[in-house]
Amino acid sequence: MKQFPLTLIGLFCAVSSYAAPGDGSPGKQAQSESNREYAGEQLAQVAESGSNAGADKEKGKKKKAGEIAPQNRTVFREMVVTGEIERDSRVTSPSMRVTRTQVEQQNAQTTEEVLKYMPSLQIRQRYVGDPNGVLGIRGADMFSTARSMVYADGLPLHNFLQASFNGAPRWSLVGPNEIDSVDIVYGPFSAEYSGNSIGGVVNIRTRMPNKQEFYAEGSVFIQPYKNYGSDKGTFIGDRQYISYGNRIQDKFTVFLAYNRLEAQGHPQSYFIDNTGLFNVPGGTPVTGGIRTPDTRGTPSIIYGDTGPEKVNTHLFKGKFGYDITSDLQALFTVAYEERTRNQNHPNNYLHTANGNYFWGGSSPVCNSVVTCSNPGNASLDGTRFDVVRNGFGSSRDKRETLNLGLSLRGALTPGWDVDTTLSYFDVLKDIRAAAFFNHADPGNTGAGQLQDFRKFNWWNYDLKLSAPMLLGYDKLSFLTGYHFDQYNLSFRQYSLTNYDDLTRGALQTNRNNDGRTSTHAIFAQSMFRFLPDWDITAGVRQEWWEASKGVASNVVVPDRTETATSPKVSLGYEPRQWKFRYSFGRAHRFPVIAELFQSLGTPTSILTANALLKPENGVHHNFMVEYGLPKGYARINVFRDDIKDAIRQITSASGVLTTSAFQNIGEVGTTGVELIFEQRNILGTRFDFMFNGTWMNSKVEEGPVVKFTESTGVSANYSLTGKQVIRLPHWRANFFGTYHMTDAWDVSLSGRYTSDSYNDPDNKDHVNNVFGSQSDFFFMDFKTSYRYKFHNGLKSRFSFGISNLNNDKAWVYHPYPQRTYLLEAAFSY
Repeated sequence: MKQFPLTLIGLFCAVSSYAAPGDGSPGKQAQSESNREYAGEQLAQVAESGSNAGADKEKGKKKKAGEIAPQNRTVFREMVVTGEIERDSRVTSPSMRVTRTQVEQQNAQTTEEVLKYMPSLQIRQRYVGDPNGVLGIRGADMFSTARSMVYADGLPLHNFLQASFNGAPRWSLVGPNEIDSVDIVYGPFSAEYSGNSIGGVVNIRTRMPNKQEFYAEGSVFIQPYKNYGSDKGTFIGDRQYISYGNRIQDKFTVFLAYNRLEAQGHPQSYFIDNTGLFNVPGGTPVTGGIRTPDTRGTPSIIYGDTGPEKVNTHLFKGKFGYDITSDLQALFTVAYEERTRNQNHPNNYLHTANGNYFWGGSSPVCNSVVTCSNPGNASLDGTRFDVVRNGFGSSRDKRETLNLGLSLRGALTPGWDVDTTLSYFDVLKDIRAAAFFNHADPGNTGAGQLQDFRKFNWWNYDLKLSAPMLLGYDKLSFLTGYHFDQYNLSFRQYSLTNYDDLTRGALQTNRNNDGRTSTHAIFAQSMFRFLPDWDITAGVRQEWWEASKGVASNVVVPDRTETATSPKVSLGYEPRQWKFRYSFGRAHRFPVIAELFQSLGTPTSILTANALLKPENGVHHNFMVEYGLPKGYARINVFRDDIKDAIRQITSASGVLTTSAFQNIGEVGTTGVELIFEQRNILGTRFDFMFNGTWMNSKVEEGPVVKFTESTGVSANYSLTGKQVIRLPHWRANFFGTYHMTDAWDVSLSGRYTSDSYNDPDNKDHVNNVFGSQSDFFFMDFKTSYRYKFHNGLKSRFSFGISNLNNDKAWVYHPYPQRTYLLEAAFSY
């Protein structure tokens, strides 16, 4: 057996054997076996999410995999990985783990889906393959994308080039079949992470081979769908994944993979007139409109939808490892992705008396709610409303990206470990086109607009040095490091003279955006185990941030610099099966490049950047109590966040044209309580069960007065003080149960509940379960898998699953997917 350092931050490099997770102690990891069956490996991991495997009295003591008796399943002998959160971060911050076994028990077709049952966490996945799968953790809502970080083998996937709905991590740069485990670290309690960890950090560990391996998986998923009007249909998608890995001459490791996804999502948005309905003569008589209140109770009419979205992604990936020594490995990663999205068939629900579609006419000219020269160009049963013609246009995107990474991880000397990663992400091509007319509209001129993200890239470098026993003293460990990042933006917006062939017209100079942000940081953190059951960790992070070369809406912005100091402290007491820990952290979150410089405009919305944004300044607390159970644990976390100068996107006017801007809003406070329970083989049976629930209250403690106009034209200015933070529910709960029918056959049933929340900052959106709402939901999922090993050594897995088993119709502004059926097959040799 080889031995590898346990405390390496994110150690995942090429190795010849699997290392089972231990308790994160600062000693050397020595649990690895070269020929363990896959099921046995993963069963030994399940209870290790967090520090949950029973009594853990001595920090330097390793847990043995033999403490958990694996079932002898005839399944894959999978690729392997060594992955462990560095001891200081794992202890100072609450953490959870998703293992490879748990991934296979879920209906997970994309990487972000593997997180969906984790506590205090929500991902807005509107359909399989959604490019805007934004992540929210604890008090960081799903649109506060710069408050959470995502890494894959140390390479950043979080997207600080953009913000709000389009600032989602680049999940698709990792195929779900690559994943060995995922660790979620909650809150900014470790000095090794920047203030972008206010919500938390997701660390994805991928696999590397220990011998020659072939793997293939294919799936198909089908969603019958029905909501408003004529938007019903059956939406089908499929995915294929293949990989090859090998270890050559005991030094070199190679891994090659290809992941393809083709998915068709249901309609995402609806064309609605909520600007005021008028029971006066006039307008073109039509049929097909749907009467509904909007989220604020305003009588409205829906007259169409954006139609299905079709997404295609192709990911080509290579990882090449070299063992410099048995304890020091280098790894080079390259990933190229091509992604397209098409929305070419918007639906028009309206017909005139002769059966033709009604595409709209002249728009109303209104000075107030009662003074309109033309109060609506259409009439539904005598009620006049307005149809916006350019809403029926098609749209399409094409994106190509390249991700490169070089890392060195392992033991430099018997007393010092290193973890250093240099990464580069480049948007080779990213264009997004929108037509102003439907292709079937007789008035179609071919006009539209094109957004060109012509220069979007980032550089990141991290150097981390750790000493599990500082100067040979086993009660003291030490971590220090340096961080650098640079994000570059260059954005242009053009008129299109012909949407069909993307013929560009004039450059819209008021949408020219350029800029750069960069950060240098140093940090240090040390743990002192001053009594047998007591430890204290103290750390500090110093950051220097700069915004430069800024151009927002063709206006040059002066350069800026900021500095910040962020101290961290954690005190723990762990007698026998109990663990008590209080963690404190100060965190400064600097504005990301899109919040500073990127102003966007469409026919129906304008988003304005703000180059004068201040950094967010937060004080964060977490108190944890945990009790170790046989093959499980129970845990309670109580947390409090107070963030001054919180950055929010505030809507200042609504209606046909929505105008929004980024601004600092004062102070936001969040209080929350988490309950987590996990146990395997309950009462000696084959049943494994996990439950977690969160209560949370997040509100604006001090905020400005916002100038606001209702969709109907009525002025409705309001103060943000005392308002609930939008898109943050009070209640979340998840459960996941798996029964191992036999050694090769599993059946899983799971559920996710989230209470409703506000979508409007003034909290006046009170109507639930309609388009635009942040509704409550309860989704149940089912999956069963059977594994079979052929005589020639070929191993297989066949799965059937149903997502949203109870067919709950819910909204995250856009509609969530309805009941979806999944068939999956995988083969390994």
